[in-house]
Amino acid sequence: MKKVSKLLLSLAALALLSLALASHSGKTLRMAILQDEGTLTPYTYQTGYPGYELLTMVYDTLYQLDENLIPQPWLAQGAETSADGLTYTITLKPDLKWADGEALTASDVAFTIKYFQDNLHGRFSTPANKVAAVETPDEQTVVITLKAPDATFIQNGLADVPIIPEHVWADVTDPNSMVVSIGSGPYQITEYRTDQFYRLTENANFWGPKPAFDEIITPIIKDQTATFQALQTGEIDVAVRKVSPELVERFAAQSDLKVAQGPGFSASTIQIDVTKGALANPEVRKIMAGLIDYEKLVENVLLGFGVTGGPGFLPPAHPLSNPNTTEYSRYTPEEAKQRLEELGFSQGADGVYVDADGNRLEFEYLTYSDRPIQLRAAELVAQDLREGGFNIELRAMERQALVQRVWPDFDVSKGRNYDMSMVNWSAPVAAQARLGSMLHSDFVTGNLNVGGYSNPKVDSIIEEAAVTIDAAKRQELFFALQQKMAEDIPLITLFFEDGVYAYRPAVYDNWVFMAGQGIINKLSFLER
Repeated sequence: MKKVSKLLLSLAALALLSLALASHSGKTLRMAILQDEGTLTPYTYQTGYPGYELLTMVYDTLYQLDENLIPQPWLAQGAETSADGLTYTITLKPDLKWADGEALTASDVAFTIKYFQDNLHGRFSTPANKVAAVETPDEQTVVITLKAPDATFIQNGLADVPIIPEHVWADVTDPNSMVVSIGSGPYQITEYRTDQFYRLTENANFWGPKPAFDEIITPIIKDQTATFQALQTGEIDVAVRKVSPELVERFAAQSDLKVAQGPGFSASTIQIDVTKGALANPEVRKIMAGLIDYEKLVENVLLGFGVTGGPGFLPPAHPLSNPNTTEYSRYTPEEAKQRLEELGFSQGADGVYVDADGNRLEFEYLTYSDRPIQLRAAELVAQDLREGGFNIELRAMERQALVQRVWPDFDVSKGRNYDMSMVNWSAPVAAQARLGSMLHSDFVTGNLNVGGYSNPKVDSIIEEAAVTIDAAKRQELFFALQQKMAEDIPLITLFFEDGVYAYRPAVYDNWVFMAGQGIINKLSFLER
């Protein structure tokens, strides 16, 4: 990486600026996060939630999703779209600046798109690679021409891709080792201690609504019990961690705490390596999905704070959810065993079924050691599958170790090393209906396809939907895609948890509950 010393000086300048702001109004928020999120650049943040939400507090996008997930102009004043859906003429707001005081211009937008095209990123390269050309006729105008019409380009591209400063990133050849985070958002990182905390302070050069806080301190508390104890004792003001179901009533009754609740789009799924042994057989995967008692999971694990999953993945409340794919076909243990025998499996002396090629229905099932809800759900799922002739070895793992088995370095092109795994998809995956990312066989388009699923018909539907502007036709294609998911079962969606969050209203009581995503979002940290 070049220009490191210059970039570190920029950080030092930002730190000095934060000292000047420290007494601005005295408003400080203490918000516990779950883990270290790296240096919080677009290439180093670690999680979709809350990592991406923290990232958006430092970096802006051209559009911003409102509380109803509708894209609204942000850095952009607006965008004119050509009749053929290929060209977007974007006018930037005037006098935009980066946190270090440099001007933010159309050149930065063009640079950002080119950078994500040239340097693969699992999330941001997908919309960037849809762009055929970018022109900047003046400092406030960006003309983006797509390779093909894309009905979701504003939501999944303009409202999702963080704009990065050309003067900072131009000579950065290894973005994954970037340590300097300079954006145009309402806050800036002025202190970061690995595995301890971040300190974010108000960006004096922010162009938009006034930041709600001078300072946000985010202690890293990995343990759930420790997190909620800190909230109850007043050591923190809010936690990004959702309140576990058994604590909701207790927190709601505590006079110095409030609870915000709403439907969540965060999905708990069983990801399956569909290229491996008996798991490659979709009929086997159907039997597995049919043995699981989803209602029991919602009632016993979530205590009713959630909805059951279905083979089409999208939650029932989603406008593109196919009503015919919201429930799995179910099997009793006896029906499952009968179906396995029809498929040529025979039951061994230990009760586990095996096919003619010697493939035993014996699988390692990975789950998170630090997420009680997912751990308990995995235990119940394993029990259901064992009753149907499967042998499931449950293995609880630390999150990063699990990710490296399932999704090495968040790059699906690097393959996988697991049988089954609990995977939590953050709310935007469902909210933005990223079925193409989860299912397409090409690792650039299918950048979330951690199971190795491949179906040419599905690829074709995804590619057609991506260029379909007509809303009715696009819905028809998404319905067809979900029907194929019900036929192939590339993954198993267990449930969608409600979003339940506790906070101290005496410190702050202006949280914005974003549909399907909860209160930890950029809008919550701005004055309204």
